Amino acid sequence: MANQGTALCTPLPSPSKSRCRPEPLRLQSLGVDPSLLVGKVLRKLSRSSKHPTLTLDFSDNTTFQILVDGYDPVHRGLPKELEMDSSLEQLLTTGQAHVQWTIKDCALITLTDKAFESREREQRWDQNHTGVAFRFVEDQMWHCVWATLTDHDRGICVFRSYDDVYINQLHRFPRKRRANVPDSPIDLR
Repeated sequence: MANQGTALCTPLPSPSKSRCRPEPLRLQSLGVDPSLLVGKVLRKLSRSSKHPTLTLDFSDNTTFQILVDGYDPVHRGLPKELEMDSSLEQLLTTGQAHVQWTIKDCALITLTDKAFESREREQRWDQNHTGVAFRFVEDQMWHCVWATLTDHDRGICVFRSYDDVYINQLHRFPRKRRANVPDSPIDLR
């Protein structure tokens, strides 16, 4: 992990170790502490077909989402997409996966990737960005989710950069029944 000097430290299940969160790449850190997911049993992962969001549903009826920093569904700008390691990608080929996996560890990590732009003249640079890494008791592999921004011209990628992701809790409220809704379904065909 990058620069751990003054980062916020979160104790791990082992009393002898602690994990320091990376310095946020922005002034105000977003989302919840990833260590809140440790010990939870993941029941379902689902990827939105319309937005760069990965939803995690747990057996304790809590739901968290991995979101892209700065994404605005109304003003989308350059197309943003969540990318992930190949084993998670394969799980989500249908958009969702039902599992019974316990999260052993979860952390924000700093990734460095090569970004580029090749419109007028080609430019390349190192892009630091925050990803979410986690592993399950059942497979002991680290899995990672990160965000990309791309632009295409006639089917050719002319710009690729990266953005930060974070975890936020989704609070679902029970839907209220409307007062004038009949108890039996009505066929509206």
